[in-house]
Amino acid sequence: MKYWLSFVLFFFALTAEGQYDCDSTVFISGKVTAENGRPMFDAMVVNRTRSVGQFCEPDGSYLIKACKGDTIQFAATGYISVRISFADSTWRPQYTANIQMKQLRISIPEVEVIAPRELQAIHDDIQTLGFNEKDYRVSEINAIQSPITFLYQAFSKRERSRREAIELRNNDRRRELLKELFGKYAEYDIIDLEDDEFDAFIDFMDPGDERLKRFSQYEFILYVKDRFAAYEKYGRSRSLDPSDHQYHLDDD
Repeated sequence: MKYWLSFVLFFFALTAEGQYDCDSTVFISGKVTAENGRPMFDAMVVNRTRSVGQFCEPDGSYLIKACKGDTIQFAATGYISVRISFADSTWRPQYTANIQMKQLRISIPEVEVIAPRELQAIHDDIQTLGFNEKDYRVSEINAIQSPITFLYQAFSKRERSRREAIELRNNDRRRELLKELFGKYAEYDIIDLEDDEFDAFIDFMDPGDERLKRFSQYEFILYVKDRFAAYEKYGRSRSLDPSDHQYHLDDD
């Protein structure tokens, strides 16, 4: 047993010596501390060139053997690694390097957290929907008393374009409110829809402003469940004519 232990020690001595195959070896020593001066006993000192390393002593000190041109790295969890090399320094048998390690700080962009709205708040916004062409005329114009103004507002391309733009904005707002509701319904497992399917489902079931405003929350959920069953049966399996989607034009 004694001879076997001597052989193992001799073998490791030869292996360690083989790791420093250079003209002459040097010793590097010093102390590793944090920014506040705390000894970094948990820091590792690694010879990157030779793939060998060790931990610092309890007081943060270290002593490592290396070839002069080797790269030495100091690393610890949560700290920025530091690398040194004496390749360009005047040769001497021992070098001193005291290392101060800086804590790793990660900067992330500011994130705004917006709380999800309650269903009632969405339904309250739905009640404000609607487009009445008369609301966007100058006044109730008498065609006999003011024929020119009446004809201008009735037939002017500019006036028609303005009213159409306002109507389109209202329709876009209705779609956004419906998408917001569908997101809630999908979350509550009322319907099984992905976000990228909302537009297609709205095209399939959009009830229009007036009908949508008449629904209570419960009635609208029943309506959506009914239309979703039809959508699963027909809307996802075939292309429908645009007129098939206009349920708000059907008789109640």
